[in-house]
Amino acid sequence: MNTPTPTEEKRLYRKFGKKYLPVNDPYAYEGLKNGFWLIEISDGCTSIRQQIYPDKAHITAAARLMEEKLVEIIRKSGEARPAKTALTPEQKKDWELFIKKHGAEFNLLNYPSLQENAEKIIEALLGKEGAK
Repeated sequence: MNTPTPTEEKRLYRKFGKKYLPVNDPYAYEGLKNGFWLIEISDGCTSIRQQIYPDKAHITAAARLMEEKLVEIIRKSGEARPAKTALTPEQKKDWELFIKKHGAEFNLLNYPSLQENAEKIIEALLGKEGAK
């Protein structure tokens, strides 16, 4: 017979019908180092983040809960829409000269991802350095 480890002895079981199923994970916190942690548990998902700014845990939690909504707001605000005015012949000529001088890679404009924008907003809310 195997002797259970001290951690395994903390495992709890609940009877469902004729089976006993585990209802906790005694190993869940073993990999966490010292510090503050923000844990979100929802159906089918557990998110554990180290909380570097414990005095701003409420802001972090609120921002993380709003992250999907922030992505949607950013997506809607950045939707492509027709230009209000067409380029004048002079503007078109200037653009073509710019592309000729600096290369075709400038012909396409790149934007940061919606997720990256949401993360920067959260960093700004938390006052993290480097957030712009």
